[in-house]
Amino acid sequence: MSAGTEITRLQTIAATGLAGPAAHGEIRLAGPVSLARGRVHEVMGDSADIFALTAAAAAKGPVFWIGVSRDVETLAPTGLQDFVDPARLVLSIGLNRAETLWAGEQALRSRAAPCVIVELQDGPDLKESRRLQIAAEESGAVGLVLVHGRARASAAETRWTCDAAAGDGWVWNCTKSKRGPPGAWRASSSGKHHAPHLVAMAASATA
Repeated sequence: MSAGTEITRLQTIAATGLAGPAAHGEIRLAGPVSLARGRVHEVMGDSADIFALTAAAAAKGPVFWIGVSRDVETLAPTGLQDFVDPARLVLSIGLNRAETLWAGEQALRSRAAPCVIVELQDGPDLKESRRLQIAAEESGAVGLVLVHGRARASAAETRWTCDAAAGDGWVWNCTKSKRGPPGAWRASSSGKHHAPHLVAMAASATA
């Protein structure tokens, strides 16, 4: 993981209002790239953790990170500290998928943290995602579900695919957005504690 994030926009149709403000407002990663509070967002790809850490840094305050042991126990403070203070993280290990989803729901509902990250092998289905969504709406927290396997039809506000870019950095591709057209951005390191910028580059994404 690298310090800070510089973001280059890859899709011109998503210049404004990607995931515009909901009742609880939003956290802004950079320029027009924002995530609605009180909503659940799904993140996939080999740099999903980088996206999640960027969002966590923008959210401020404590961050709950929940998953099974093989996911949570691999989080290294030396890799996290370029994005967030590791002391902000509250780690919770679920024994299985059901327990992980339950812990995520409780964390979102608790109002104890502005950002809750849940790691799952496959994405939540409609029933599971609606329960997470209701919990997020109650507290105003941002819920991020990191999906390691396949995505399913869900109630997520946005869905992102985040992968390493050729040469350096990562490509963050929003493939689903309930509040505006999808879009794609190139993200790269720009120094410690986040100093993101946006530069447009034409491309096309599918919903």
